[in-house]
Amino acid sequence: MPSALLHKVNTSCGRPLVLLIFCTVLLTAASCSQDAPVNPMPQFYQESQNLITTDFDSTNRFCEKFRGYLKKSPEATSDELYKPTYKNMRNAYNEFGYDVLSFGAHVCILIKYAWESDTTIYID
Repeated sequence: MPSALLHKVNTSCGRPLVLLIFCTVLLTAASCSQDAPVNPMPQFYQESQNLITTDFDSTNRFCEKFRGYLKKSPEATSDELYKPTYKNMRNAYNEFGYDVLSFGAHVCILIKYAWESDTTIYID
């Protein structure tokens, strides 16, 4: 008889507990979906500060990643960290003997001034 009473107590206490856990999970999931989007520009800026200590390929990969972000979010060019990020990237390219002639979401033109002959740039 005591085990039947214990079983009845566990069952009656378990249902409200399960309902409480379910509601908590549901409310947590609903509140997570309403969070504001995260601005990745501070991460780009922080990464750009270390570009000068990396190699040329790492700078190119950063440039492609940054351009990809600018294609998806053109309004990012008005962010206060856009110009310092671009300047850090340009300084990194200068360390490798390159200058950035043009940079944007759809183009990045570099020139190496160490070449001793005329340079012609062909654009399709």
